[in-house]
Amino acid sequence: MSVDEPLILVVDDNEMNRDMLSRRLERQGYRSLLAEDGVQAVELLAAHRFDLVLLDIMMPRLNGYQVLEHIKQDAVLRHIPVIMISAVDDLDSVVKCVEMGAEDYLFKPFNPILLKARINASLEKKRLRDRERHFLAASALPPAVAERVQRGETVAEMFAEVTALVARVSGLDDLTPDEAAHRLDEALAACHTLAAQHAVYGVEIPGGVYLAVSGVPEARADHAAVTAALAHAMLQTIHAQPGLALHIGVHTGAVVGAVIGSGGAPHYAVWGEAVTVADRLSLAASAGTIQMSPAASEQLD
Repeated sequence: MSVDEPLILVVDDNEMNRDMLSRRLERQGYRSLLAEDGVQAVELLAAHRFDLVLLDIMMPRLNGYQVLEHIKQDAVLRHIPVIMISAVDDLDSVVKCVEMGAEDYLFKPFNPILLKARINASLEKKRLRDRERHFLAASALPPAVAERVQRGETVAEMFAEVTALVARVSGLDDLTPDEAAHRLDEALAACHTLAAQHAVYGVEIPGGVYLAVSGVPEARADHAAVTAALAHAMLQTIHAQPGLALHIGVHTGAVVGAVIGSGGAPHYAVWGEAVTVADRLSLAASAGTIQMSPAASEQLD
């Protein structure tokens, strides 16, 4: 059997049930590991990457509810689908497990066809969720925002005080289109690298403009000082490239940060007073200078 086949954890204190499930899973092309109680299940979950858990409820030491709670509270494990299995036909138990995050619920004795269908459906959902997480990780979403989106949260919030920087690149008009595109790409890439080094959220804007905002998606007290340091680092870096210059505007104020792009690739967008004023200041800034608003200056020593 290939290691690429899904790996399923079977948790049941009854040895006969474990062996029966293991044989059925093997016939269906799945790999499986067996746990005789909840404590052993937790140990195996920490040591292996499972694609699905078949979890009995009534067990010694740790019962199925406790193991399910452990899985769903763990940032690494919570994405593993869990199918609860029980000999007790109890609607309250079914509701409780679903509310705790279980993918499905099966009663003993198993109908082999139904068991196979439930397992296949749960694994297919996991494949789709894994694909979505991979897509989000490769998107323009900051890691902290991508994690929230993966948990199903709607990300749209107000930040009362952040510091925004808008940098405009000039010096491209006398270049050929190919050379201008190459030089602009280098300049914006340098800005993005510096923003990452200063732990500031940054994004390119069409037209040779770079936006950096400190204090999103997570608030920080030193947002103005960090943005000022980033502005100076950008000036020094771009000044070293002959013929190019930056015009930088910096302002401290409020913004909204939200994930948009439901019709295509999602991305994190920031807009509001801080961005608008910083943009206007960048238009007024001379080449190679920083125009900083009084609101931003007051935040600095």
